[in-house]
Amino acid sequence: MSGRKPNPALQRALDILEAISDSNAGFTNAYLARRLEIPKSSASSILRVLQNRGYLCRGTNNGRYKLGFKTLTLGRKLMERSAIRELALPLMRELVERADLTCHLAVFAQHEAVHLEKVVAQRYFKLDKSRSVGELVPLHASSVGKALLAWQDQPVLEASLPSGELPKSSPRTITTRARLLSKLSEIRNQGYAIDDEECRLGWRCVGAPVFDQLGSVRVAICLTGTVKELHDSRLATAAVAVKDTARQISRRLAAEHIQFATYG
Repeated sequence: MSGRKPNPALQRALDILEAISDSNAGFTNAYLARRLEIPKSSASSILRVLQNRGYLCRGTNNGRYKLGFKTLTLGRKLMERSAIRELALPLMRELVERADLTCHLAVFAQHEAVHLEKVVAQRYFKLDKSRSVGELVPLHASSVGKALLAWQDQPVLEASLPSGELPKSSPRTITTRARLLSKLSEIRNQGYAIDDEECRLGWRCVGAPVFDQLGSVRVAICLTGTVKELHDSRLATAAVAVKDTARQISRRLAAEHIQFATYG
């Protein structure tokens, strides 16, 4: 980046959008101003612009701001135009048909992994409770997150994790850096990662990295199922299947000369 100072109004607008995205109930202008340490008049001006452009909507009864449908439109356009999604989707469907488990495609978003695509196993069409497209999952607890972290350079890895104890999503979540780093080394050696009820009790996931033609990892895929479905004797078979599909996606990316975007 250049030496120019970031635009404070733009930073505030993004801070507001990110804060509101974390709440189902929405926030008032006064609360956002206090939480983000923004002058109330500045927050009001930014909120008004975002509302007029459709990125936020405001409750008539309580004055709380929530995300508007314009954000959904942008997300849908991103998914529709994603070359990675287009290349991966047919292979994901084949994997789901073989394994009879739900498959996710996730992208690296610096501090979380974001589910970009999901193919649901047929028997789950009416009872699907797995995470949705666009949802954020923790890098240190999810199989896709750990698969993404394991192949990052040290500076990126350090910047992607909180400085203190890692947040706990379940009683089985890894919460120390030392244990996580040891696990990432193991993941690099075996070529896949496991979420053993670390994100959500009762569920397991097996994930593997997708490489671009330069060897960078910004995408991963996983198979998801209950502990009963992904029991110990089936984990190895599922891991082989996920790794094989990830390699096929990687080869297609290389054939199309697609490189992942980088951060920094």
